[in-house]
Amino acid sequence: MRRLISVLALLLAMPGLGFAQSCPQYPANGNSTVPVCFTLVGAAGGLPAHSLGRFQVVARDIGNYPCSGATVTVDLSGCPDIHLCADQLDPAVVVNCGAKTATSLTAADGTVNFTLLGGSNGTGNAISLVGAGKIYLNGTLIASPTVSAFDLDGVNGVGINDLSVWLTDFGTFGNPAFGRSDFDCSGTVGINDFSVWLTAYGRGDQIQSCGATCP
Repeated sequence: MRRLISVLALLLAMPGLGFAQSCPQYPANGNSTVPVCFTLVGAAGGLPAHSLGRFQVVARDIGNYPCSGATVTVDLSGCPDIHLCADQLDPAVVVNCGAKTATSLTAADGTVNFTLLGGSNGTGNAISLVGAGKIYLNGTLIASPTVSAFDLDGVNGVGINDLSVWLTDFGTFGNPAFGRSDFDCSGTVGINDFSVWLTAYGRGDQIQSCGATCP
């Protein structure tokens, strides 16, 4: 019996046998599922707008098995025209304002869900382009998604002034394509993005901007 227990313990410790693990090696193997883009959202009544902002990362090891308890970090340091809210209204997400990151841990099935609160800084300040965000798994880069924001002026939630900012970005005719206004992941700022923004505005669940923003 002791020998059987020892063998089972050894098998459980070996990678690639179908058991969830923390991905200690080779996390950047292309097996993880990551978003092509995601959008920072606002809140209403202290509740984040999950319906339009939630995205998921599924962490898998080199054997394509889920990584349990792995660290997933969303890094916006390459997006100077985008800010995170200091309080994400989610106890599972740790914000590092200095590094401009939001971090959480994967569940037993390798999944972690984010709805990140934040916004942008207004007309004339578009800087970051498509693919400016970064997602890390246990410290290794696994994705470079585009980061957009419905609250484009960073105040008073999602309102009509944000449309003015979007129209300015749209006026560049996609050259360059500012990531903050690319809501449909197309790599350009076009009329379909306007439709997505109108949907967000019409829902009325993003009437609050950040209580405090990360610098």
